[in-house]
Amino acid sequence: MTRKALGLAGIAAALFAAPAVAHHAFAMFDQSKVLYLSGTVKQFEFVNPHAWLHVVIVNDKGNTVTWSFEGGSPSQLVSLGWAQDHPRVGETIEVGFRPMKDGSRGGQLMSVKFPSGQKVCSNRGCGDGTGEIVPGAYRPQ
Repeated sequence: MTRKALGLAGIAAALFAAPAVAHHAFAMFDQSKVLYLSGTVKQFEFVNPHAWLHVVIVNDKGNTVTWSFEGGSPSQLVSLGWAQDHPRVGETIEVGFRPMKDGSRGGQLMSVKFPSGQKVCSNRGCGDGTGEIVPGAYRPQ
């Protein structure tokens, strides 16, 4: 291959890599705060590229609403003590999250606290100001 062909191949590779970098933007989440809600697990989608946790919350009017939280990849979460089958449907948990900037019901998943008091955090920390990541904090039996 000539130098020109190698140069063009390098430029093409760089252009195709740009969308992959753009995928990891967190601009839709308010990074300045972490909120906490308690509710019941409706569904835990342990899927690539990002896990999703759907939680039923009782609002201040007594109505139930579903909130959805985007987590890290399953491999990241497993390394931090999460499991595919936990949190479990029907379980009451406390969720720490960075809220959506537009005020919609959801956010970036930062932590889950279980009824036992044990807590698992995201790959970006717990979001509680400590910056602490607690690997292996909870392993279901």
